[in-house]
Amino acid sequence: MPSPSAAIEVQAYLPLSPRDYLVLLALVDGPAHGYGILKAIESGSGGVPFDPANLYRSLRKLSRDGLVLEAAVRERHTAGGPGRRYRLTSLGRRVLTAEAQRLAWLTDAARARHLVSPS
Repeated sequence: MPSPSAAIEVQAYLPLSPRDYLVLLALVDGPAHGYGILKAIESGSGGVPFDPANLYRSLRKLSRDGLVLEAAVRERHTAGGPGRRYRLTSLGRRVLTAEAQRLAWLTDAARARHLVSPS
């Protein structure tokens, strides 16, 4: 069980913006390049387009906050420069888990009010 200070640290990031939640969720299965993150978001959100500028803005913020790590990789990217891979940090995973639980609670509340059909 996390310490009280760890729980407070996680709570400081909640609620996540929908954009940040989708980016973190796209990284839950492992590191990915920006294009892979975009495709994971688009396929996981029913094909809703996600602007690349918003993706990289979100990745910079999540990196500054310590939720995502960015690493240059040796392979060449299509633009000729080194590619970048992003991955969740342990804090990022804890924040994502807490946000998923918060959203599940909200969905359960909506379901109890017959706003969402039972799954």
